[in-house]
Parts: sequence; structure tokens; C-alpha cells
Amino acid sequence: MTPLPGRAESGLGRVGAVVSASTPLARLLEATRAIAAEPALQRMLRVAARELTLMLSAEACLISKLEDGLLKEVADFSTSDRQVARGVNYYLADYPATAEVLDSGVLRSISTADPAADPGELFVLREMEMAAVLLIPVTVDIGVWGLIEVYDVRARDFSGLERQIAELAMTHVAACVTGFEHAENAQQLYRETLASLSNALEAKDQYTSDHTEEVVRLAVSVAAELGLELEVVRNIELGAVLHDIGKVRVPESILNKPGPLDDDEWEVMKTHPEVGERILRPIRSLSAILPIVRHHHERWDGGGYPDGLAERAIPLGARIVSVCDAYRAMTEDRPYRKALPDEEARSELESGAGRQFDPDCVAALFRVIDRREATATIVTLRPPSAT
Repeated sequence: MTPLPGRAESGLGRVGAVVSASTPLARLLEATRAIAAEPALQRMLRVAARELTLMLSAEACLISKLEDGLLKEVADFSTSDRQVARGVNYYLADYPATAEVLDSGVLRSISTADPAADPGELFVLREMEMAAVLLIPVTVDIGVWGLIEVYDVRARDFSGLERQIAELAMTHVAACVTGFEHAENAQQLYRETLASLSNALEAKDQYTSDHTEEVVRLAVSVAAELGLELEVVRNIELGAVLHDIGKVRVPESILNKPGPLDDDEWEVMKTHPEVGERILRPIRSLSAILPIVRHHHERWDGGGYPDGLAERAIPLGARIVSVCDAYRAMTEDRPYRKALPDEEARSELESGAGRQFDPDCVAALFRVIDRREATATIVTLRPPSAT
């Protein structure tokens, strides 16, 4: 059709017209924008699960990461209260059809209406009260990363257009995953470099290094539990890595002394956060973590040091590290005492909540510990063997 005079469309205008006229394409563009807008890997995957479910008019979506032959679920979405396989990991070797999808890189749908479908896959569908699934392999620059499974309660074959949309969305998800993992690798190198610096400066032994590593893991988990922004979580992580830099080595004569310590000996047992702060201050990129290093020995009631800050005047990162540091110290063996049982350590933190520790941080730490103890179950979902 010849355009009217003066109304010739540019290339961009024609693309806009096509997008406006094509609902699936417009929906795909909206989805990719929503996925790309997320600042953290886990949140991005959750949004991707939601967008794929809605784009394909399906019931639910699971996203799993492949690690050592085990598919570990990392994100999910459901349009209803119907239970999907949340928190379930499974061995790829048990499901040949899924393994073939990951090996070939080609999407595949499985339906209960297909009598020739793999019995193991059909068994999973029935256990989940679903009737169809679209298996979408996620491939990144170094190989297979994982799997996206889009489920529906209808026995359907996903159309060619739906598969194309799913594949385009997967390509976008894979690009985002690659970007996040590259950034995480760079952050990991940075953290390891700082940890090595800290160890070198303090001549830390393996015991002290292990303590710090566990404090870091707990602090990051608590920060995430409190819903803090990614950049804040990263600063808390680095602050936990370096929280004891400047710590004075305690003489063996004090560590091994029987009976109570006198005031001078207790003073030696203290860390000196001002020393650590002076060491780190010239490093401009670490300015955000200085308050954590300086103030993680403050107390909620104002009786701590070095500045006697109280309650929310204490930086949040310092409050988090303080709770995690105390819990780890209580639950590990020390030269002068045995580790406390978890229950007793929790009781100590509870009694200190509102006095020594931020009550919100204590509660968040307990939730993190409870979740650790209730780790995801590895389930082998196989059809019952014939008898």
C-alpha cells in the first residue's frame, strides 16, 4: 500500500507500528524490560518466572540451576494457590527427557495427553497436579546454566509462536544471568583480595579466618532477610570481612589464665576499632564500610565502645555484624571454653535483645538459622515401579 503524501514512515516508526499491532511481541518487550530492571539475580529470576507464566497463559513456572547433575530450584511463580514443587531439587539422571533438552538446547513440551511421553515426566506432572510442561534450557556463554519449566493445568501443546516467545525470553534471561554472574565473580575476587589483606595485616590463624568467614555468611543472610538493597548488602559483606582489622593479638598468658581476668586484661581482650578505621580510611572505595568497622562493638543500650552510640544511632551494618559476630563466637570452641549449644546461644541473644543487640537483627538472625536447618530436600520423583 502506498503511503499518503507527507506521511512516509521511518524505520523506527514502522517497528513501533508492528509492535503496537502485535500483542505477543508487545508483551514480550514489556517482559524483557521488567526482567532487565531488576538489580539482583534472585529478584530477576522471580520476575522472569512470573513474566513467562503470564506471557504463555500458563499456571506456574519453576527456574532451576544445574549444579553437579542436580537441578536446584532457585525461583518460582504461580497464578494461584496451587502448590508447585517449591524447594525441591532433583537429579537430572532420573529424567532422560529433561536431560535431552539440556543436551540439545532445544525446547520441548510434555503433556499427559501424549501416551508416548516419558513415564518419569508424566509422573511429575501428576504429582504436581499439572497436565503439561514446556521445558526451556537456559544456556550461557560457558554452557548449560539451568532449566525453565512452564506448567499448565491444561493438556496442551505449546504452539510454535509460544515457543518462539519463550526462547526469546530465555535468551534475555541468560544474558542477564551472565551479567550478574560476571559481576559476582568480580565482587568475589574483590572480597578474597580484602580477606587476604586482612589476614596478612593481622597474621590471622585458620581459627580466626574461619570465624570471619562464618560471620560474613551470617551477616549477608541477615541483611537480605531485612530486605536491604543490594549495594547495602554488599557493603555489609565487606564490613563483615574486615570488621576485626586492627584487632590486637591476645597473649597466650591471658587466653590460658585460670580464673577471672582483671580490668587491664579485659582491656587487652577488646578489639580496637579505631585502629582498623585508620587502616582502611585511605582506601576511598571502602569509605562506606568504615562505620561498620568502627561501631560494631556499640551496644543497643549505649554502653558499648568506642563512641557510646545507642539504638538506631548505631549504623545498621554495625548492628547486624555485632549480632552475627556474637552468635558465631558463642557457638564455636575457644581456647578458654567450649562452644555453647545453639539453644543456649539463642537464649543469650534473646536476653541481650534490647540491651546489647538490636531486637530486629536478633529476630532476623533466628529466621536465617531456622531456614538453614530446614534445607531443601532432594527428592527423586520417579513413577512407582511395576510389581
